[in-house]
Amino acid sequence: MLTGFSAARQQVTSALEALSQLASECELKQAHAAASDALHRLSENRFNLVVFGEFKRGKSTFLNSLLGRDVLPTAVIPLTSIVTIVQYGEQERAVVRFLDGRREVTVPLEEIQDYITEAANPENRKGVARVEVFLPAPLLHDGVRLVDTPGVGSVYEHNTQVAQEFLPHADAAVFLVAADPPISKTEREFLRLVRDYAVKLFVVQNKIDNLTPEELEQSLQFTRAVIAQEIGGDSVRIYPLSARQALAAKLRGDERMLEESGLPAFERDLDDFLTHER
Repeated sequence: MLTGFSAARQQVTSALEALSQLASECELKQAHAAASDALHRLSENRFNLVVFGEFKRGKSTFLNSLLGRDVLPTAVIPLTSIVTIVQYGEQERAVVRFLDGRREVTVPLEEIQDYITEAANPENRKGVARVEVFLPAPLLHDGVRLVDTPGVGSVYEHNTQVAQEFLPHADAAVFLVAADPPISKTEREFLRLVRDYAVKLFVVQNKIDNLTPEELEQSLQFTRAVIAQEIGGDSVRIYPLSARQALAAKLRGDERMLEESGLPAFERDLDDFLTHER
């Protein structure tokens, strides 16, 4: 995955290095500064794909389905309270970073719920800044980082604030809504914020397995109308899927079930975007 992007990045890097050198030799200070800045940003090689949405829309399950395994904790009540960043690493581990700058803590993946969930860390009394999860997953090659944010609009107001504060760090966003109930007023308000910050926006309608085909079509029509109204035009595609079904299919190795979940259509477009447009 993303091998095309690796080759393209190397070509762009070589071109920028040549441009920077030429600009320096010709004493074109502005061009030299621009080329140098572009090289620096490219060398950092980090791309934050951030998942936003209202509480209990299935954001953590959706990210687990992309990874093909249960990594992030899920529950039937508002759960995630801390930003969790999943990135590439040969050794599976999680690093907990704190707001006061104290020494970071490395923990097994099974223990991240002790730091990122509302139940184990109510109102973030442990002072966690973020948790970084490292996995040797193909999707995470070439600097792609999957970011799980707390759900907006729950009874825990600080969760909404945490999600909003991460908006400026989003290179692309997945806005996750659910088939039932439909998109809410809180989601509409947050969608406007996401639109203003993210370069690329993917809209995913999760939990389609809860509806009949007729109900699903009605729900999609409603969501399309709302999205068009809030961000203008009808250019944003909506990906209907069942993250729960997709994760189960990947865990079982059931290709037919996976295709029926709707996730592969999103994954193909995401791969194409990360390879050619990011």
